[in-house]
Amino acid sequence: MNQHINLLGKSRIKIFIGEFGSGKTELAVNYSLSLVQGGHKTAVVDIDLVKPYFRTRENRALLEKNGVILVAPEHQLAHSDLPIMPSNLTRVIYDQDCNVIMDVGGGDSAVVLGQINQQLNEKGYEAQLVINTMRPFTNTTEGIVTMLERIERISRLKVSGFICNTNLAQETTAQHILRGLKTVEEVAGMLKLPINWVVVPEWLQNEVIVDYPVFVLKPYTQYPWMG
Repeated sequence: MNQHINLLGKSRIKIFIGEFGSGKTELAVNYSLSLVQGGHKTAVVDIDLVKPYFRTRENRALLEKNGVILVAPEHQLAHSDLPIMPSNLTRVIYDQDCNVIMDVGGGDSAVVLGQINQQLNEKGYEAQLVINTMRPFTNTTEGIVTMLERIERISRLKVSGFICNTNLAQETTAQHILRGLKTVEEVAGMLKLPINWVVVPEWLQNEVIVDYPVFVLKPYTQYPWMG
C-alpha cells in the first residue's frame, strides 16, 4: 500500500531543483494545483532564467485560472535569457500565509538562488532534488552526486531530500520507475538524505507499489512531440 504524501511538508517554501529534463516544471504545476484544491494559498515562482524552454510560465493560464499566483518575469520578458528576477518574488517569500513553490531551471539557473539566499534562510525552505534517471546526467549514482554538489555550491543552499521522478513522458512504465528508484535509493543511502516522494503518472498509480509517499502526476504540459 502506497503512503499518502504530506502536501504541506516541513516548510511553506519548497524549492524544486533538477537538471534539464528532470520533470520538475510538470511537478511544480501539479503540486501547486493540489495545494490550492486543498484550500491553501499558493504561489509558483519561475526561476528558470537561463534557457527558455519548458517553464512554469508556459502554464500561466492553467495556474491562474485555478487560483495559483504565478511569480515570473513580466509577459514581454517571459522568453528572455536575461537573469531578471520576478518583481513580486520578495512579497510572496515574506507572506506567511502563502505556500511558495520555486521551479528552478537546470544548469546554472540555481546561481540565481544565491541572490535571495538571505531571505530563504531567514524564512526557512525545503530544497528537493528532482531526479529523472532516464536523463543522461542523472542515470548513475556518480552523476547524481556530482549534480547535487554543483547545485549546492552555486545556489548556496542545502538539498534536504530527493524526489524520484524517473519517466519517459507518456512512454513511462512501472519498470522504469522501479529501476530509477533503486538508483535514487543508492544515492540516498550514500548521502543519508530521505526520498520524500516517488512520482507516478496517473495511469500507473495502481501498478507502482513502493515504501515511500507517492505523488500521482497528471500531465498538463503539451510538448511539441505530443502534438
